[in-house]
Amino acid sequence: MLAQSLNTFILALTAVAAAPAETDAELSIRMSGFRSDDGQVLVAVFRGAEGFPGDPGKAWKTAVARVTRGQARVDLAVPTGEYAFAVVHDENGNNAMDTNWVGIPKEGFAASNNAKGRFGPPKYRDAKFRVGADGAIQRVVIQYF
Repeated sequence: MLAQSLNTFILALTAVAAAPAETDAELSIRMSGFRSDDGQVLVAVFRGAEGFPGDPGKAWKTAVARVTRGQARVDLAVPTGEYAFAVVHDENGNNAMDTNWVGIPKEGFAASNNAKGRFGPPKYRDAKFRVGADGAIQRVVIQYF
């Protein structure tokens, strides 16, 4: 009786350990329109509106990529769900978006869905998208002022 109970308990533990907590899918971010191959590309991926797009410290995940022939790409394994991301072409490699004295970006930028802001950065509601079990591909074009 005790051996049967232990076997049942071990089988239950094995089933729990084998079950994935979340389904991973691939998010592919493909970027084009860079005016140079200088510097690096900073990508901040958000799972909600908090911090989007200007506070990468509140991003769910960040990544860095290189520009080659005016293009860059980041592929991430992510759980299925809702996301938005912001991209900065950090041409001088200082790990920040440089702006002029009134806050207008001096470097390139983009957001998921190619969302654009009116008199400021884009809103999360315009940039959000879903990643399903089959993954998602987002293509964005870098903008410069």
